Amino acid sequence: MYFESFHPGLSIVTPQRTITAGELDAFIGITGLDLPMFLNDDDAQALGHARRLVTGPMVLAVAMGLVRACGCFDQVVAVVEFTDMRFRKAVHPGDTLCAHIQTIETRPTRDTGRGLVVLGYTIRNQDDVVVLEMKGTYLFRRRLL
Repeated sequence: MYFESFHPGLSIVTPQRTITAGELDAFIGITGLDLPMFLNDDDAQALGHARRLVTGPMVLAVAMGLVRACGCFDQVVAVVEFTDMRFRKAVHPGDTLCAHIQTIETRPTRDTGRGLVVLGYTIRNQDDVVVLEMKGTYLFRRRLL
């Protein structure tokens, strides 16, 4: 999607994706986030969690992959910032996530080939419970007419 494709109020819902234990293990291996609460149920329960947790950075990465899957990032030039990030509920292996995207603001830049877009995200699990909320600001390519 180009800059012109976005307008305040535009809503998009992404496909769903289930996070597996194997994917979590691979993510932990890549990032080095090998804390006990991410590795097994017993250690997570000892800390007061129901079972093993998915890391926050993985929830964010999966959410951004869902946004990519629906074509929103096809013309993105750069990520400017993420703000107001709040992890609302725990995510566990086996949970299925979906991203609800809302265009909050668009504004052209001095560069006529680019524009800024602020997107609001609400990431929900299979029970329609919000697990993550945040805003992202991006620099998008504009259609050259």
